[in-house]
Amino acid sequence: MANPILIAEQVISFIGLYFIVTAALDIKAGKTGIPDFGHAMFFAMGGIVVGNITAHLAAMLAATAVPKEVIQKTLGTTDLVGAILADNSKAMQILNTYYFPTHPLESIILLIVALVFSAVLGGILGWLASYPGLRLRGEYLAILLLATAEALRVFVNYTTWIMGSQPTVGLSTPNLFAWTGDPGLSVTIFTLVMAIAIYIYVEKLHHSPSGRLFRAVRDDEDAAKALGKDVAVVRRDAMIIGSAIAGLAGAIYALNPWYGGGAVAAESIFNRVWWTFWPWALMILGGMASNRGIALATSVVGILLIWPIRIYKNELTAALHVSAVGIDPGFFASALEYLLLGVLIILVLFVRPQGIIPEYESKTVRFEDIALNKGIPVMPKEPLINKLLKRKEARKEGKG
Repeated sequence: MANPILIAEQVISFIGLYFIVTAALDIKAGKTGIPDFGHAMFFAMGGIVVGNITAHLAAMLAATAVPKEVIQKTLGTTDLVGAILADNSKAMQILNTYYFPTHPLESIILLIVALVFSAVLGGILGWLASYPGLRLRGEYLAILLLATAEALRVFVNYTTWIMGSQPTVGLSTPNLFAWTGDPGLSVTIFTLVMAIAIYIYVEKLHHSPSGRLFRAVRDDEDAAKALGKDVAVVRRDAMIIGSAIAGLAGAIYALNPWYGGGAVAAESIFNRVWWTFWPWALMILGGMASNRGIALATSVVGILLIWPIRIYKNELTAALHVSAVGIDPGFFASALEYLLLGVLIILVLFVRPQGIIPEYESKTVRFEDIALNKGIPVMPKEPLINKLLKRKEARKEGKG
């Protein structure tokens, strides 16, 4: 019998993580109309930051805090910083066993640094991707971003100075929540808090002038140009913001033992299915440019679909008797969650083509309120009934 507390932690982690990565994609694809099929490469920046940069900074701090004899006995050398890439698993074992559990302040600082670096590098990569690509349209831009992400995955997958001496294996990640005593629960709460913070941010963005400008470019680019807006700059800004949030999601994934599993590799952090096509599916399911819809879609999928199926997929496969029609039960069980997600999307789109919660109007400040705040006198609006009565009197006088 599965532990319900652990299941709850995994479901909450799924909802929080996938809301963040899908909201990041929605800024680009849903709100601005950029068909980003390379979303995984921005997500991957967060994983690289946690597994490489944050681990190196932690090793620098721990080199003087952990006894030299412990480092020497485990690594055969006292160079803990160099071992992050040369002998990654043993170096991370030292940090996760002898340093992070007893250094809460340093762990919190490293966590903040990891999040900042992830957002910055994700945003920089989004900025770089905007220059060659954002003047393309439709499928051309989608294929360019997809090909760029795949090329970057191959490069990272075989680069030792990024992924260590065994790059295809990947890097173990620092357990920055070890000091709490229950890292799984702590990471779950942290993921949920970050998801709530991102939701508040994207809601404010949706109702802001920038959010309305994003959607204006998406809906009618020529009209936006006619009003003097630089469409390339608007698309660039959307790419930077969305990619920065995707980088944050990558860092959260790398720190979360339920998903990262204590390690990152190019095959996992650049995974097109997990970090590009799943967010696309959730965005379509919830409603493009609808933060509420995305939140609801990730919750529905996380609670009702993903984890019940992953836990009981063998029992469901046996109950369906798929072997009777010549389908391999093992293959069917592994593909069951994707099959049912596809069916769910088709059913929702038949009933609600715009998603569970369609895009909603922005809340804007009344002109009268702006004028009053700036001290500009505003003439009160004449009631409509008075205008109609005046027109009626004028017609009578004209006939007379």
